[in-house]
Amino acid sequence: MDDIYEVLLTKYHFLSVCQERCLSDTNTDHQVREQRILDAAADLIIRQGYDKTTMSDVAEAVGVSRGIIYLHFDSKDKMFESLVYRETLQYGEAWLDYIEADPLGGTIGGIYLAVLHAISSRPLMQAMMRRDRRVFGSYLRKPDNLFSKMQGGSMWANTLRAMQAVGAVRQDIDPEVMAHIMEMMSYGMVSISDIKDPDEMPPYEVLMETMADMMDQIMTPEDGGNPEAGKALIRQLAEATRGQFQPPKHDNDKNQ
Repeated sequence: MDDIYEVLLTKYHFLSVCQERCLSDTNTDHQVREQRILDAAADLIIRQGYDKTTMSDVAEAVGVSRGIIYLHFDSKDKMFESLVYRETLQYGEAWLDYIEADPLGGTIGGIYLAVLHAISSRPLMQAMMRRDRRVFGSYLRKPDNLFSKMQGGSMWANTLRAMQAVGAVRQDIDPEVMAHIMEMMSYGMVSISDIKDPDEMPPYEVLMETMADMMDQIMTPEDGGNPEAGKALIRQLAEATRGQFQPPKHDNDKNQ
C-alpha cells in the first residue's frame, strides 16, 4: 500500500512540474508574440499613421489572425498605449545606459547629450516628442490621451531642481525657464528636418556635442559642481520613474 502511495505521489509531482513548465512556456510564448505585435504596430504607425493602421493590418504584418491580436489587446487604443509605454521605458533604459557609460554623465550637459543620443535612433520617440499629427492623428484629440499626461518641461524642471540640491547645477538658474529652453532645443533637433534639407545641416553628432557643451557652460557651477552626485541622482530618478511608469494590465492579460 505504501508503495502504491509513493508511486501516486511521484506521478502527481511529475504532472505538477509538467503543468508548471507548460504554463511557463505558454506565458513566455504569449509575451514573445505580444512583443512581435507591438513591433509590427510601431512600424505601421510610423509609416502610415495611427488613423490608417487597423488591427487587421497588424495581424497581417505579424502573420496571425485578427482574433489573435484581440487575445492580447481588446482595442486599438489599448494596443497603441501599450506601445507608448514600452517605447518610453526602452528610451529611458537607453538614456540611462548612455549616462552610465559617460564619465561626465552626471553633468547637465552629459544628461542632455544622453537624451539626444537615445532619441536619435528611435523614430517613434521622436514622433512622440513632437506630438506628430501625421503619425498620431485623431488619438491626440482624445481628452484622456497618454501624451497629455507626459509633460516634458515639468520633468526637466524637477530634474534641474534636484541637481541644484546636490550641487550639480548652479543655484542662480531658474529651473522653469531653463527647462522650457531645453525642451525647445530638443523639439528643434527632432523637427528641423521638416523644414531644412538634412544635407545642409551639420552632422548630428556635432550638433549634440555642441548643445551639451552649451548646457554645461551655462549651468555647471564655477567649481565644476559634483557630477558623481548628479549621476547618482539620475539613477534614483530613473528607478523611481521605472517603478511608476508601467503599462496597465488589461483584461486579456489577467486571463493568461
